[in-house]
Amino acid sequence: MLNFGLLKYLDYHQRFLQGRIQISDVFLVWWCVRDLLLWISSNPLDIDFTCEWKPEELYSHINTEWLSHFKTDKFWTITLIPSGEKQRSYQLTPLRTEWDYEDFRHPWEINWSNDILLDAKRRDFSINAMYYFSVEQKTKKELDYVKENPKILSESDLLKILKTQWYCYLSDINLLILTDSQFISQVFPQSHFDEYAFRYLVETQNECYITWEEKEKRPEKLFRVLIDSTWGIESMIHRKLTTVWNPDQRFGEDALRLIRGLRLVNVCNYQLLQLDKKNKIDTTPQSQATAPLTGSKVSSLWGEGDHEVVERLNKVQLFDFSSETWESIKKNTPLLVHVAKERIKEELCKPFQKWNPFAFVVLLDASGMLPILFPALAKTKFVDQPIRYHAFDVYTHIMLSLKAIQEMNSDYLVRFAMLYHDVWKVWQYAAYDKAKTKEEKQIIFSWPLNHRESSPVLMKADFSALWFSKKEIETIERYIHEHHTPGEILNSHPNNRIKKVRKLYSEKWYEMVNNLFDINIADRLWQENPLQNSSDLTDSYYLKELLNQLKNSEGQFEMKDLAINWEKLMKHFKLEPSRLVWELLHQAFDWVLTDINERNKEKEIFNYLENYIKNRKNS
Repeated sequence: MLNFGLLKYLDYHQRFLQGRIQISDVFLVWWCVRDLLLWISSNPLDIDFTCEWKPEELYSHINTEWLSHFKTDKFWTITLIPSGEKQRSYQLTPLRTEWDYEDFRHPWEINWSNDILLDAKRRDFSINAMYYFSVEQKTKKELDYVKENPKILSESDLLKILKTQWYCYLSDINLLILTDSQFISQVFPQSHFDEYAFRYLVETQNECYITWEEKEKRPEKLFRVLIDSTWGIESMIHRKLTTVWNPDQRFGEDALRLIRGLRLVNVCNYQLLQLDKKNKIDTTPQSQATAPLTGSKVSSLWGEGDHEVVERLNKVQLFDFSSETWESIKKNTPLLVHVAKERIKEELCKPFQKWNPFAFVVLLDASGMLPILFPALAKTKFVDQPIRYHAFDVYTHIMLSLKAIQEMNSDYLVRFAMLYHDVWKVWQYAAYDKAKTKEEKQIIFSWPLNHRESSPVLMKADFSALWFSKKEIETIERYIHEHHTPGEILNSHPNNRIKKVRKLYSEKWYEMVNNLFDINIADRLWQENPLQNSSDLTDSYYLKELLNQLKNSEGQFEMKDLAINWEKLMKHFKLEPSRLVWELLHQAFDWVLTDINERNKEKEIFNYLENYIKNRKNS
């Protein structure tokens, strides 16, 4: 059941905004409403709101004391950030209508409106087009509602009421839900709240309904309204993402909505799964179990022993697309070529930064977007690998490795590196099949045919086209190029591993080395190599433990920490600046890495270098 009781957490923000904007008729909209109804959050940080007024006049009336504030020039989105709050922000876009999307992205004409119904029609998906409103009662007269035998509202009853009566009143939280445009216009003529119209609808309702949270709660001294003219409640109950009106029209207006739809499903499902893990309901009769984000006991909801209903709540229901929306997404995918690449990049990065990149890429593939956005990755599908080393084709291995890395590492660049770490294998295996001699096959494992060397080339091309920054691309490139390095360390003699890890640590910062070890674990985990136990990754985890020991015991040992420098070296051996000085310094550094405590001494280093120079001359 949707949790309408959680909407009360928006009342504080409503009062705050009404005071700062100096307008009483302020509507909260978008994901702050959606996430509360889905039980995903009780503390929204990004709060979108709207109201009726011309933006330039509205901006001048805002009380900006203790508020950071800025606006966009074209769409007049005003952002307010309370002082001292680093995470919470408020975004205001005044009620408006939009027309003539000539570039498949931006409206050519924007008109400021006083009609909340017209504002809802311009939005993308129905679950993003619900408006919440609350205001303190102006009169002292209490609502005259039926107090005897209130009915606990079920999802099916709610939809039935809304489709026959077009509104529903929940007495325990004093919330009026409106779906019909006529009733919405009556309660909010020109987007201004009419208390008497609100009272009339409430007092003429035949039945009294309450949420399943609390049975005996009297109405609060607030009027609350949820406006849902696009049937977002139905979409959330059935867990079906639907567009506002015709999907072809919505995607034709703004093609970026194609990716946003996939991301929205990805985000909601990830949050619902995380919530499900944290808030499993105990179904034992002796339990004092509570529903997620509420204080309601199971026994008070359905009666003792009604465990069948409780068990159904334990099975989290995830979002899908309505058939009409999904078919429209697949049909309109080619429109993505009209969208600015930097906006596409923003949408792609969000699931990789925080949510479920594996499931998101699966949706990209199913919708037909993968060849457009990640062409090199799309070409890895159905490319078989040598069964001696890999049980899956290249694409399947990459995707399973991505799923593994996202469970252990939250760095979005690491996750993107995992997505492209093997893409060159398409060409590597094609060349391998054509090679006839042993020498030709050996060449394939060297540059440029080796996938470790050339996968970054494909990554650069695809990610540059998506407007990733130079720094982001260089970081991803390092991860791909070095993703075999941990394996090479493991293949070396055990006595040399600490030296090699220390050397790797000296060349790269701790986070990058630790990320490389995570990439190695995810890569090995889904090789399913029949010649080795893929589930036994003890040696890989040993490298991570060794890295942490080095960090805690001695830190990062770099060239500057060497007991000698180039000046001392030239003075001791009476050398002029030359390549030999550089060679001796690096030779000394490599020698010291074996045992820093014993070898990083000036006398010991010079003794070693004297022998090195002597042997060098003899050879």
